[in-house]
Amino acid sequence: MKNNATRTIRSEEITIDVRICAALAANRGGEVYLAAIAPDMELTIITLDEAPDILPCFEEDDAYLNLPNTSLLLCYNPAQVLKMGGKHYLTGPVILARTNMDGEVISLTIDEVYLFVRHEVA
Repeated sequence: MKNNATRTIRSEEITIDVRICAALAANRGGEVYLAAIAPDMELTIITLDEAPDILPCFEEDDAYLNLPNTSLLLCYNPAQVLKMGGKHYLTGPVILARTNMDGEVISLTIDEVYLFVRHEVA
C-alpha cells in the first residue's frame, strides 16, 4: 500500500511542506517560482504565470512591502487591508517574490521561503 501522506519538515515551530522543497529544488533556471499564501490557502509554491490568478493586481496595481535586509517583497492588494483599532489587517492573498539588482522578479530559494515563514511566525 502506497503512503500518499504529505510529509513536512519541522524546525523551530516552522513547518515547510516537502512539496515546496521539491518544487524549488527542481528549478534548474527555467521557471520563476514565487510563494503565495491567503486566509483560505496554505503556503504554496506558484509560478510567475500563476501569480495573477491568485493576486489579480500582481505587477500592475499591487502594493509591496520589503522584508528588512532582504531582496524579498510581499505583494498584496491594498484594497484588501482592513483597518480596525489603529491596526491594519490583510484579508486577502500575499505573494512572496524576490528581485534582483535590476528589479526583475526572480525565483525564490528554499532558504528564502524558510526566512519568510520564520518572519511570519515571529
